[in-house]
Amino acid sequence: MENSNPIKDMQAAIVVAEQNASLTSKQVGDALAAIFSGQIETSMIEQWLRLVSRHIPTSAEIFGGVQALLQTTTLIPTDIACEKIIDTAGTGGAPKMLNVSTLSALVIAACRGVVAKSGNRSRTGFGSSETLAALGMNIQAPPTTQVKMLAECGFCFCLASKYFPAARFAADARKAIGTPTLFNSIGPLANPAGALRQVVGVWSRELLEPVAEVLARRGAVKAFVIHSADGFDEMSVSDKTYAIEVVRGRVMGNIVFEPEQFGISRQASAPRGVKNLEDATTLFRRLASGIDRGAELDLVLINAALGLMVADKASDPKSATGLATDAIQSGRVNSLLETVIKLSNQ
Repeated sequence: MENSNPIKDMQAAIVVAEQNASLTSKQVGDALAAIFSGQIETSMIEQWLRLVSRHIPTSAEIFGGVQALLQTTTLIPTDIACEKIIDTAGTGGAPKMLNVSTLSALVIAACRGVVAKSGNRSRTGFGSSETLAALGMNIQAPPTTQVKMLAECGFCFCLASKYFPAARFAADARKAIGTPTLFNSIGPLANPAGALRQVVGVWSRELLEPVAEVLARRGAVKAFVIHSADGFDEMSVSDKTYAIEVVRGRVMGNIVFEPEQFGISRQASAPRGVKNLEDATTLFRRLASGIDRGAELDLVLINAALGLMVADKASDPKSATGLATDAIQSGRVNSLLETVIKLSNQ
């Protein structure tokens, strides 16, 4: 939209959204460019997002959104090849038990994976960013520090609001809507370090295919898009998990994972989860140090195992779970957590 008027462009985008069941990548990109200009009122942004959110986002819509979002930032200038970098961020929008994706990311890094974990402020107040901050990590660390963290310990945390500040113009509209929008599906696919290996949990089974198609289009080396049968955006220890695998830019097909494949005993129900930030940080520490066992630990292990397969650190679910278990029980995960907290504050 060169030499355009953002307000007029947004008005036009609303008309297009009213008239079309789905949008092209360009139409989404044009609308987001107007939003990211900072000149659009929240009411107009909310109107457009509600129109677009009447259906599960298509691959074209997600791809257009990712491209538009990436145009607003400067990526982390790491020398590590994108083909080696992993992300475990999910879309959110599903019930939350504990900070599974973040602790899983640390487990993967403790097994010599390289993880640039994306995350944002959480609607619950005890998501990845809040929990890591409460543990002492500087989640606002500059890109130069992130580069050092990736090089020295294979882990950094990429706060979305820091790397994609223009997205803040949609924050109030998203909050007013209160349910997942197009932005939820865009965020995990716009990794600031350019990660091409991913585990992406999604809030709906209908979103599996569109997200997988976008990962393939963006050249993912290896990825799994997952949604559990009991409604979570992560691997389940109490039910089957639906997945689509992407390998070297190609969608490979559908998979159904069962806990038993990972050497995990099936639980009668999902872990009860945490209720507040204090609960979240305490449980995170206890799980990272190997103090706590049971369903919560199994949940971390099964999700970390899938990430280790994405990282090509293990070729099958059971051996991957074994690696994850050893990383925690040996103390490597807890030691790594202390190291990344220290490095983030330098």
